[in-house]
Amino acid sequence: MANQMGLRERRRRQTSADIRDAAVRLALQRGFDKVTIDEICVEAGVSTRTFFNYFHNKESAIAYGPSDIPAELVADFVADGPAPYSVVLAELITLAAHHLRDVPPKREQAAGMLELAKTSPAVLAAFLADLERFQNHLTDIVARRQGMRPDDEIPALIAALALTAVRSGIERWSSGAGDDADDTPMPHVERAAVLVNSIFTK
Repeated sequence: MANQMGLRERRRRQTSADIRDAAVRLALQRGFDKVTIDEICVEAGVSTRTFFNYFHNKESAIAYGPSDIPAELVADFVADGPAPYSVVLAELITLAAHHLRDVPPKREQAAGMLELAKTSPAVLAAFLADLERFQNHLTDIVARRQGMRPDDEIPALIAALALTAVRSGIERWSSGAGDDADDTPMPHVERAAVLVNSIFTK
């Protein structure tokens, strides 16, 4: 059953990635306002119904953000119990970046999304809303693990730092910084995690 669930989750993420890829590619070619959801579906090879199973609108399809964390990974993280903040932060960054290992975005897709966010207010708003939602989710996870309230300051700060590390890694990778041979942003995210965690040891 676990293997079946794993395969189903991978397929789900791949379908999401295919839709995002099609949406970004068409928006870059024609301009965001001139692309329709139907055209994105044709390009991605999915039905309109499938599209709306994954995204609310076309801007959310373009706005690449962290994927939801599978419940079993959240349960494992919380079950580890309270730990020093530096440990929790390091493990949270790994957890928040889980999707980058399983179905990493294409470099040109990530770069294209960031470019569209600069030129389209709708895409930027969707991107920021997705990040806020995900950060709130991370805050709740940290609070549960540490036995704190979600509105305590520490869980919110740890979540913000973790999300910053993931975003920084993706942005540096998509811009071509560092090793051009990297076909995933994970090495950049891991470097950002080391830098962020070094704050606790100085």
